[in-house]
Amino acid sequence: MTGMETARWTPGHPLDLSLTIERCSRRGPNLLEAVSHGYLYRTTCGGAPYRIRQLPGGDIEVGAPYGLDAAVAESQYCLGETLPVEPLQEVAERVPAVADQLRRTPGSRPSINSAVTESLVSSICSQQVNMRWSALTLGRLVERYGAPLELEGVRIWRFPEAERLAEADPEEIRAMQFSTRKSEYIVGLAKASAAGDLDGLEHDSSERVIKRITAIRGLGLWTAEWFLARSLARPDAIAAGDLGVRKVVSRYAANVDEVMPESDVRAAVESWGDGGNWAVHLLLERWTDDSVRQKRRKSRGASRGP
Repeated sequence: MTGMETARWTPGHPLDLSLTIERCSRRGPNLLEAVSHGYLYRTTCGGAPYRIRQLPGGDIEVGAPYGLDAAVAESQYCLGETLPVEPLQEVAERVPAVADQLRRTPGSRPSINSAVTESLVSSICSQQVNMRWSALTLGRLVERYGAPLELEGVRIWRFPEAERLAEADPEEIRAMQFSTRKSEYIVGLAKASAAGDLDGLEHDSSERVIKRITAIRGLGLWTAEWFLARSLARPDAIAAGDLGVRKVVSRYAANVDEVMPESDVRAAVESWGDGGNWAVHLLLERWTDDSVRQKRRKSRGASRGP
């Protein structure tokens, strides 16, 4: 293809790209990624467009008009290639639900987003709202302050530069149906990022990362721990205070009906070590799968009538 360089890499353990694409679609409209003709289109942290697809043998093919090496490296990272599989298997030996989900979807990987400002702004958008509303408001922000790109006729958007968001009027963001506080948090975060306050987080200890992130107004432990898990890909990172995480650990790991408090969840997953991040991802997927099956059963029962 004219102007397109390609390369491929072989996953070190099972990877099913279709599961990643399906998970993205469940979250609602997303200007930052697009799917067309079997390819997933996105941009690197530097804003360069690229595409990926899975070949019949399982390899991942990466195509980019420029910056191919960076696109390959980022695709590997974002598809969870750095997460170790042996600790996950150790957790699966002790937690039947993890083992079962691993058998059901052996190629399911956590989605990692290495772009610091984008990841943290997305977390602010997700605070106390459902995934679809979060995606909708994030899309409005991207469309207003980001930049559209085209690759092979497919439009994707580059996330706004921190400097651009730092200059935004919080009232203008609020008009996109953000709360006043979220609008202020987004601008404050962007200012901190533009000033270099978040540089080098990948080199810090997890404790230091939490301290630096929570020092920014509007960013608490929930955001910091999800950042460790879904941006820095720390294999042992678990957002134990997240309601969804508390639900799945309670049901599938502790086998209790009530939702355990955060302290009990932390105690329950403490021994999971470097398998924790991936194991929690699988349990969250299990919850979604079980919810879908339950809805289908109810639907079939209602269609049959009395």
